[in-house]
Amino acid sequence: MRALTRSDLARFTLPEGAFRVPAGLYRVTDGDTIRLLSGQRSPLGQDLTVLRIRFRTIAAPETRKARWADAPLIAIDADPGRFCPGRRAKEMLIRFTRKRDLIVSHQGRFDRYGRLLADLSVLPEPGAPLAQAVSLERVMLARGVVDRFSTDPVPPLHPYGDNLTPHP
Repeated sequence: MRALTRSDLARFTLPEGAFRVPAGLYRVTDGDTIRLLSGQRSPLGQDLTVLRIRFRTIAAPETRKARWADAPLIAIDADPGRFCPGRRAKEMLIRFTRKRDLIVSHQGRFDRYGRLLADLSVLPEPGAPLAQAVSLERVMLARGVVDRFSTDPVPPLHPYGDNLTPHP
């Protein structure tokens, strides 16, 4: 399986099947979406996104948007969005992906918002064999922070088992 580098992301074309994204080259957008970064910055200093990826089989609740009236509450540490289910899902996904390589397995399908629909897994540590990859979809469902999105089967906990191709 090919691991993407910064130069690959700068001139990005979608690899076939599955690919590995090193830690630091992606960001969690919300509880069910991840952005691949190009390694370049916009004139305003923002990371440029080359691809948005959404879980194929799960959906996270929406995150409550902060309102101007929330500022006084936030100042006294009474943030009204603290217990938002969408925020909890995003924070859990951030925790599961922190400093871990991401494995993206896809079939080239996109949703209506232009996000790649894929199965996402992480390796427990840098240099770990692919057989140790853990399905983020399976873990997020087990933690109860997301719901099933489609009737497609959820990938197994260890989607690559002893080989390099994901289970159907």
